[in-house]
Amino acid sequence: MKYTRIMKIFGILMVLALLLAIIPATPAQASFDLVLSPTQGKVGDTIYVTGSNFYISQPGAPVSIILYLSNQQVPAMQSLTTIAAKKTVASAITSTLGAFTTTFPIPSKFDDNTSVTSGTHYLYACLAGATSSYVVLNYTTLTITGGDVTITPATGPVDTPVTITGSAFIASTTITAQYDGAALPLEGGDPITQSNGSFSSTVYIPESTAGAHTIFVTVGTTSVSSTFTVTRDILINPQSGSAGTQVTISGTGFVRRPDASFYFNGSRVQEVGSYSSDTKGSFSATITIPSGLSAGVYTIEADDGTDIATASFNLSVAPQPEPTPEPEPTPTPTPTPTLPTLTISSGGDTIGSIMYIGGAGFTPAATVTFTYGDIEVATATADADGFVMVIFKVPPSAHGEHVITASDGTNTNTVTYTVESVAPATPQPLLPELGVKVKSPANFDWEDVTDESMPVTYVLQIATDDTFAASSIVLEITDIELSTYTLTEAEELKLAGRKDAYYWRIQAVDAASNGSEWTGAAEFYVGGASGSFPSWALYTILGIGAVLIFGIGYWLGRRTAFYY
Repeated sequence: MKYTRIMKIFGILMVLALLLAIIPATPAQASFDLVLSPTQGKVGDTIYVTGSNFYISQPGAPVSIILYLSNQQVPAMQSLTTIAAKKTVASAITSTLGAFTTTFPIPSKFDDNTSVTSGTHYLYACLAGATSSYVVLNYTTLTITGGDVTITPATGPVDTPVTITGSAFIASTTITAQYDGAALPLEGGDPITQSNGSFSSTVYIPESTAGAHTIFVTVGTTSVSSTFTVTRDILINPQSGSAGTQVTISGTGFVRRPDASFYFNGSRVQEVGSYSSDTKGSFSATITIPSGLSAGVYTIEADDGTDIATASFNLSVAPQPEPTPEPEPTPTPTPTPTLPTLTISSGGDTIGSIMYIGGAGFTPAATVTFTYGDIEVATATADADGFVMVIFKVPPSAHGEHVITASDGTNTNTVTYTVESVAPATPQPLLPELGVKVKSPANFDWEDVTDESMPVTYVLQIATDDTFAASSIVLEITDIELSTYTLTEAEELKLAGRKDAYYWRIQAVDAASNGSEWTGAAEFYVGGASGSFPSWALYTILGIGAVLIFGIGYWLGRRTAFYY
């Protein structure tokens, strides 16, 4: 019996020892960690916030957290009551382990109605409560990168005065502008931003071809772009006269380097001199006002094959001269062979636009082949007069100029077509969410992006650093056709074995090889965010072990008592 009692006591002591081993000690004061993603943005952008270790004495009791944004710095454990320029941007309730996630849009104004401008700002985490809601538990920095710009008007001819209005920039900072990458002088208004980060400046549109052009406005290190669309325009000199008057036509904002045709009262007139627009879409040409028309106001049209510009001419009828004897006829000279002519018209400048090309001067009944760069896009048979016409869609190709060639094997000519260079919208990431651990197979998801130059494909990058430096990029998958991607086994192996965070981002690329802005860096983990064994599993295993040891001890005690 004495031995049996000893074995029972031994079993109880073993259970108590194991229970003491699994009871966690009281943790040290929490570190109140804050992580932002991304760490910079402009007014209106969404910022993701992840908090951890937000408990006062030990895990287990959820607490309410208030987040404030300010442009002034206050140390941890100090009060925000002395700061006027602050804004409540979010609130959250922690988990039992002191963690929380939330989001907020970067506001345009603080509570004191001052504007939020570019520069370094501070996100403060405070404990909710009547006496402690302004006491800083911890803070982190957020860089606000730029303001908003509008231009008025957004369309017009060369030399149009354009007002650029900006807000939410760095105060008292020099303003510069560029037009398609070239310096664009400020001709009036504010040369530097005002104290609230706003400004209003004036520029004049320089010589440029018809269509969309990019105006970049830079304040400090922040650049914001807007689009201005140039329209065709002509000026004539003189604006009135009689039949036979020589009229000079000056044109701006036309298509680059095509021949312009001129019409008077709807009928084509003979051009004299140069009329081919230069690389900036400008030209100067001379026409002769035709005879046989009554006095009145007539329209002169300049047509570059895509669109027209018009001006008015006031025609007065001059006295008819005395007829002169007709000269003796001269022999008709042998015509000099000429290149075939091509006329191009399109429904736009995007991939997939419908293209119409008419040609004349080809060999009658010959097969004419049309190529877009190195791609054969159409063939047609010239009629008895050597005329041919084809219709095709612009194939996928990089933005910029492309040469279209028409040839029947003997006669060849070319025209130039320009594909748009407007980048698609930036895709919005969906999965994986910030800070989560991804499971195999790892799946990435984002919102679809549509563009005028379809189809749109995507580029996915995964890196070990949120700056995505070249040395940190682990995976780059291109030409993704859908707005989701699942890693292959080989790709997942490249991510395995790392306990620290990975970052992922997405870029959209349209069929004209225009790439969107990259999304912000989104954080995720593979194989466990901290590398720790789940506490619930550890407690379960140790509890089962304690019960087994107690049972074995009790069984041994009973067995010994039996033999005694």
